[in-house]
Amino acid sequence: MDPTQQGNNSKQDLLVGWKDIAVYLKCSVRKAQRLEQRGLPVNRIPGTKSVWALKTGIDRWMTPPTDATPIYTSPCTQAFQTTRTLLSREAVTDSPDEEVSNGMSPLWFKQSGGFRRFILIYGPLCAVGILLGSTTASMFAAAYGLSIVLLLLTTAFVALIYRRLPDTRYGRALLGLFIIAGMSYSASATTLPHVIESVVNMTVLRPALAYPFLAGLRFIPIPVVILIFLVVLHNGRGFADNLRLRLTYICLGAIFLSASMVFGPGLSGTFRVWQAGLPLRWTLLAGEVFISLANVVLFAIGYRFFCGRARDYTRFLSWCGIGYLFIALTAAITSRHWYEIDRLYLDIRQPAAYRVHSSSAPTELENWLRTHKGESGADLTRLSRDTNFLHALQSQEFYKWKFDEAVQMPRKAVIFGFKTEPGNQWQSPSFLLIRFPAELADALHFDQVDRATSLEALR
Repeated sequence: MDPTQQGNNSKQDLLVGWKDIAVYLKCSVRKAQRLEQRGLPVNRIPGTKSVWALKTGIDRWMTPPTDATPIYTSPCTQAFQTTRTLLSREAVTDSPDEEVSNGMSPLWFKQSGGFRRFILIYGPLCAVGILLGSTTASMFAAAYGLSIVLLLLTTAFVALIYRRLPDTRYGRALLGLFIIAGMSYSASATTLPHVIESVVNMTVLRPALAYPFLAGLRFIPIPVVILIFLVVLHNGRGFADNLRLRLTYICLGAIFLSASMVFGPGLSGTFRVWQAGLPLRWTLLAGEVFISLANVVLFAIGYRFFCGRARDYTRFLSWCGIGYLFIALTAAITSRHWYEIDRLYLDIRQPAAYRVHSSSAPTELENWLRTHKGESGADLTRLSRDTNFLHALQSQEFYKWKFDEAVQMPRKAVIFGFKTEPGNQWQSPSFLLIRFPAELADALHFDQVDRATSLEALR
């Protein structure tokens, strides 16, 4: 044979790199790399990551044995033979999930491919839909403990199956919004069961569905910024070659962190609590400071990650997850203390006083409850027959707890509280908080008291 022709045949028989090997096998590069573990004859060049193979060697590997004498073959060997047969018939697809089960024939695999494709691709999506439906139902039912657990499970499951989906900016944006919603809800909804149990008529007029999502954002300003930049920086280059993005990250983090401090519990309410020397002020201060410091630490970790060229996302997201757990636990404690402040010292945190200016308040209350049974539960009906409460409507000052009024859509409601005195049926000097339907509050004419006019009348 001509040496030149022999050399040309050797070059034509040579496959260099995983891409050429995958093209010859008519499968994906990832599939070809997995087939190496099953005995695909691939050679590696010492000291490099380059690989090469011969077409003749691959053909021999793909050819099933033709021994006349039947011998026992293990399930693993049967799987190898089935894979070779499929490859030789050009039946291997580019999907890394379509692998052949041990001992199954190619004909069975072709016949059940649609079912397996449904299980492997649409099965996780159906599971996500079921989890989302269950989570939404528990939120509407105000089962906050169950909804937090289901929401965390759904978030974890979505993050796991996202690795199977195409990595697009829109996909990352939807995943980021879902994770933000899960973190925000879990950080603020932990105190709502106690609120529902202790506020009169709250079981009927439940908190607005959007309230825990928006109320929890103040605890996680920096995780929100980090997720925004994880969506924007899709090329993995970070801030190395973009000074504008670096400055944007710094400014956005400062703005979000400042806004969470200002629009959280409110500077005026915090100042009044501190000025009054309430016993919970140090605990509240420590909790708010810890949450702010945790966000600052996450801000520094995110800045270092985005500035570097090493893209160790697993380690970075693990640090962010640990930081969020500390924030969520502290947020649960802090929110509970703020609720105790509102229950015991509502007149200090919200000093604006209100009085019922209806001369026939008990009659107005009874008539309204008779015609609006859907907005008044048994506890509000029972309270309307209490003589101490009826006396308070006509003589005492009420204070408004601004809970979820800003995010209410249907069934508007307000929360008023009046101070109970020891010795009556409540047996503690605290505020009895009542959730009134907005129409009932208007019918009773809750009007704000003018302090200057009150002082002149007393004189």
